[in-house]
Amino acid sequence: MQAPCNIFIGIDVSKDELVIAYGLNNHWKKGKIPNTLEHISEWLKGFPCGNNHFILEATGPYSERLTSELAAVGASFSVVNPLQSRAMSKALLKTNKTDDQDAQTLSLLGQKFELIDYKMPDNAQKKRKEAFSALGSLQKQERQLKNQLHAFEYRVNPNPVAVKALQDVLLSTQEAIQVLEKELNPEQDEEEARQLIDRIASIKGVGKNTAKVFVTLFGNFQHFDDAKAFAKFVGLSPSEYTSGATIRGRSCITKRGSSKVRALLFNCARSAMRYNENCKELYQRLLEKGKNGKVALTAVMHKLARLIFGVVRSGIDYNPQFASLKIKNP
Repeated sequence: MQAPCNIFIGIDVSKDELVIAYGLNNHWKKGKIPNTLEHISEWLKGFPCGNNHFILEATGPYSERLTSELAAVGASFSVVNPLQSRAMSKALLKTNKTDDQDAQTLSLLGQKFELIDYKMPDNAQKKRKEAFSALGSLQKQERQLKNQLHAFEYRVNPNPVAVKALQDVLLSTQEAIQVLEKELNPEQDEEEARQLIDRIASIKGVGKNTAKVFVTLFGNFQHFDDAKAFAKFVGLSPSEYTSGATIRGRSCITKRGSSKVRALLFNCARSAMRYNENCKELYQRLLEKGKNGKVALTAVMHKLARLIFGVVRSGIDYNPQFASLKIKNP
């Protein structure tokens, strides 16, 4: 397939293939290619113009080959949240869900809305992000193995072979965890990463280990336009459900985005509401207004997310006096 300039190419990504769709002269052009580096590279040669725009969903590792090749040829492309394309499909009143239909929806999404160009992470950040993902899996495995060994302690005459097998796997897992934790530490030449970690850790309530995770996942936050966009990404934006004078739904946070990040912010907020004067003031003020502790703690999480974004993008360490002014004069 060869496409002219100024078109939006929707690409539905799966493990084995890419389904492509774009509108041309009031007709849909469609195609499929295997999800391999060789086939993607060859297919992209059919798009010589530099002002086409490609749109795909975030699908984790399955889309990495495509984004890598798109970046290599200098193509303009966007990686959208699956919720965006799902909402677009509902708005179009589509009743069928097929790979072709999904690719068309992505193409229409690009036509109707101004999407943000995707920025590829640098190699160091990519390596740390992959290490973080593997570390999370191994830590989960470590907890499972410890629970199994704990259960064996209550058995009468447990099978020593089974116990030894679990102990060996646990030891191997813990050694791998140590290697990955070392990988998450910035190398000596990663001056920017170390500065970002120190800057985030300057916020009282946020430790260095948590700061490392934020730098690993988000780098210098170049994918977010402002603090509000970052808070929304991690699922801490308030959600209101009201209509007219009778429908008053329960307000809550969206909880869209990474639950791991929210868990980190939750732990930070518990510390910040005791040791960070600005967060403590916010927490107490909300309690005095009649809000329950959970709502107040969530507000502290939201504030910490915005503070983290602020210190990274401003290039300035946390300043309690400035933060206090922002609280009093929102």
